[in-house]
Amino acid sequence: MKRRTLALACTALTLLVAQFSHAQQPEQDRVQPTGLEPDGRQPVSAGSSPLPRNIQETPPPRDANGRPILGSVPGDVGAWEGFGSRPMLRILDEIPAGSIIAFTPAEQALNDPTNYPKIKESEIPYQPWAKALFAARSRTRFEPYVRCKPSGGPREVATAYGTQFVEFPDMQKIYIFPTGGPRHFREIWLDGRGHPENLKPSYHGHSIGHWEGDTLVVDTIGFNEKMWFDSDGSPHTERLHLIERFTRVSRERLKYEITVDDPGAYTAPWSSGFYMTWVPGESFQFVCQDENLASELMLGNDAYDSIDRSHPIYP
Repeated sequence: MKRRTLALACTALTLLVAQFSHAQQPEQDRVQPTGLEPDGRQPVSAGSSPLPRNIQETPPPRDANGRPILGSVPGDVGAWEGFGSRPMLRILDEIPAGSIIAFTPAEQALNDPTNYPKIKESEIPYQPWAKALFAARSRTRFEPYVRCKPSGGPREVATAYGTQFVEFPDMQKIYIFPTGGPRHFREIWLDGRGHPENLKPSYHGHSIGHWEGDTLVVDTIGFNEKMWFDSDGSPHTERLHLIERFTRVSRERLKYEITVDDPGAYTAPWSSGFYMTWVPGESFQFVCQDENLASELMLGNDAYDSIDRSHPIYP
C-alpha cells in the first residue's frame, strides 16, 4: 500500500512539473512558426544555435610544428560543444503531414552573420525513396542514437555534453570521444594508409585523414545502415562517403564542414556544416541507459502521438 501511494505521489509530482514547465514556456516558442521571418529567412530548426555573441577570439594552441591542436593542451582541459548547432538543415520547406519536428524562432541565430549557413531541405538532392524516408523519420524522430546506438559523421561530433579530440602523434592517429550517448569512440588514421578493400560495414566506418594547412581533412567510408549520420534523420546507404573538414579557427571556435556523397540515396553530393564552441572543464562519466532524459524516444511509447512535441526536441 505504501509503495502504491508513493508511486501515485511521484506520478502526480511529475505531471505537475511538466505542466509548470509547459506553462512557463512562451506561447511563441510552443507554436510552429509559419512562413518566413521578417528578413526573408527561414526559422532556425530546433536545437540550432549560432556562435555566442561577443565570444573572445584568441589564436589556437599549436604544436611544435606550428599546426593547430584540435584537443586539449596542458592547463586548458575542455571539450567542443556542438549540440546546439548540430542541425544540418535550415528546416523543412514543407512540413510533412504528422511531423513532430519543432522549430524555434531564435532572433540571435537569424541575425548573427557568423552562424554557419545551413542548406535548405529543398536543396538536398534526394532520390524519391530517400525523401519519403526522411519525411517518415520526421514524424517520430526515433533515431538509433536515443536508444544508445553509436552514430557516425556529424551526429557523433555534435552530441550532448561535448566532444573531445585526443591526438597521438607517435601513433599517427586521432581519437574522437563524444561525452553523451553510448560509450563509443572513433579513430582517424593519419599514417598515409588508404581504405582497405572489402570493409565490413560499421557504425563509424573507416576514417583516414591528412592535414591541409590548418585543416584536418577526414575521408570516411564503410558505414552500416543502422545509424543516422545526422540528428535530422537524413537517409543513407552503405555507399555513404563523407568528407569532413575540421578547422580550429581560434582557441574558442572550431569550424566543421562536411560533404555527403551517397549515390544510393542522393542524385548528387551536398554539403553543410556548423561551428563548435570550446567549453573549458573536466568531462564526466555518462552512461546512456541511466542518464537518458528522453525515455519516450529511447523506449517507445504506445501513446507517443499524445506527447507534446510543440517545443524543441533534444534527443
